[in-house]
Amino acid sequence: MKQSIIHIALVVRDYDEAIAFYTEKLHFTLVEDT
Repeated sequence: MKQSIIHIALVVRDYDEAIAFYTEKLHFTLVEDT
């Protein structure tokens, strides 16, 4: 059975820095930026 994470939400101090870290270093996909 395939398991995956569908949605997560994080509270961070510096939004732009966090986006850069997760997308550039961990290769996560930013689906929506509201």
